Amino acid sequence: MIVTDRKILRQVSKEWVNDSIHAREELEDTIYQLQEAMKEHEGVGISAIQIGVPERVFLAGSPPQVFINPKIKDRSSYTKVGWEGCLSCPGAHVKVRRAHSVVVEFTDENDEPMVQKFTGFDARVIQHEFDHLQGFLIVDRGKVYQE
Repeated sequence: MIVTDRKILRQVSKEWVNDSIHAREELEDTIYQLQEAMKEHEGVGISAIQIGVPERVFLAGSPPQVFINPKIKDRSSYTKVGWEGCLSCPGAHVKVRRAHSVVVEFTDENDEPMVQKFTGFDARVIQHEFDHLQGFLIVDRGKVYQE
């Protein structure tokens, strides 16, 4: 189920800590739930907070890539305005200005540290999902157009 309660969505997500087998099992369950929700709703990205888990985990891309404890290390100065929607803000569409490219440091689902550059649409989706980890929604980014 996708969370639409703004009080929950505005929480700042906490770092995921791999400190036990139990924590690893919970992460695997969260990733599975995110994958299923993304498929069911035909999303291009989804953050753990959107399923009620306030941890710094999201999926983005096609096929979906797992981002655990992501940090945006660099953003291009070149920005572009584009339309965005959100599974947690049904019917809302917002024109949002985003960096055209980002460099992200994160851990993948195999607990491997990664640093990767994303451009265009992929960079937009990652910035959108990263906003969720910070407690921001697209409705905070500009004028909302409702369907």
